[in-house]
Amino acid sequence: MNTSEIDPTGIYRQLQKHLDQYPIGFPATDTGVELRLLKYFFTHEEAQVVLCLGLVHNSVKRIRRRFLRRHKIEISEEKLSEICNVLFMDGSIRRSDKAPYGYSIAFLAIGMFEFHVDSLSAELMSLMHEYFEAGFKDEFFTGALPQLRTSPHMKAIVPEHRIDIYDNMRRYVEETDQVIGVANCVCKQGEALLGSPCKQVDDIEICIFFGEGNYLDRNRGRVISKAECLELLDTAEKRGLVIQPGNSLQAFCICLCCGCCCGVLTAAKKFEKPARMFATNYYARLDPELCNGCGVCIKRCQMDALQLSGEKPLRRAVLDLDRCIGCGLCITTCKPGALKLGKKEKVTVPPRNIEMLYLSILARKAGKGKMILNLLRLGLGMPL
Repeated sequence: MNTSEIDPTGIYRQLQKHLDQYPIGFPATDTGVELRLLKYFFTHEEAQVVLCLGLVHNSVKRIRRRFLRRHKIEISEEKLSEICNVLFMDGSIRRSDKAPYGYSIAFLAIGMFEFHVDSLSAELMSLMHEYFEAGFKDEFFTGALPQLRTSPHMKAIVPEHRIDIYDNMRRYVEETDQVIGVANCVCKQGEALLGSPCKQVDDIEICIFFGEGNYLDRNRGRVISKAECLELLDTAEKRGLVIQPGNSLQAFCICLCCGCCCGVLTAAKKFEKPARMFATNYYARLDPELCNGCGVCIKRCQMDALQLSGEKPLRRAVLDLDRCIGCGLCITTCKPGALKLGKKEKVTVPPRNIEMLYLSILARKAGKGKMILNLLRLGLGMPL
């Protein structure tokens, strides 16, 4: 496709290539939708600035040196600081927690898209849908550690299971010393803009986050107590929402997801065997002899892993393990006890924190040799 009308100076193609080298990349497509997305997020001048940002936070002084070296254009630290602050408040880049602030790139997801909660538009949602279909879903899912993991609902756990804290979100919330906050769910908010409000919940303020930076500093969320957070987890179980915390021992968020709105679940369901794309230590087990064919589990499953087969009185549920992500929703309401939660023989332990998660994703994406070079560049404060 000729993209000269979208990007006459080539600045957005440069930015696409720059962002594409990071753990969650920004792949090119045949349609050029990635350039339209970048043009939505950044003006020409802002794109020039973001080209000088990297994976780790850098000071405005260092960013200015890169800007002068790369673009041969004079810019003051005051002007650059103003641009970076606007981009952070808009949700298009990241910022360090304390002043003097440093700035870094944000991935498209989890990142720019989520940080635009409460300032979404139907145009952005349409661009996101188009980009997912054109190529971003393959970047998001294929060949790397997932950014989120699936943790089971506690009511589905049987006593003989030893459940680790990273799979027990209730215990994690009870023991954390981090600030807990809640924001509107960007997926539910966005789908409503396109005329498809959530079928599972009416109140979309259910996106749990930990720490103060990305949401509270932008006034896109509010602090809640541990008791309020635990109540949200109870609501998720009752209303049939999948618990998806950040895939690290120190969780950075807990997404409460449905199969009608969640970008992760809806995109994954389009693959033939979506279960392999999720980090989960559990799976559902079905005893057809105990199944009474009531169909409640079918409505509860957000991944279409359960179907009814046969005619009454022999109608029974059928389980497709290639689609089961071990959330436990089907189990918590199975009155005849036909469904149980099984634990995988090989348990996956998530990375220590969000930094190690993304370094691990980058290592798998770039290969060992390039990863060593990337680590050296990061250690020297250089952008990748």
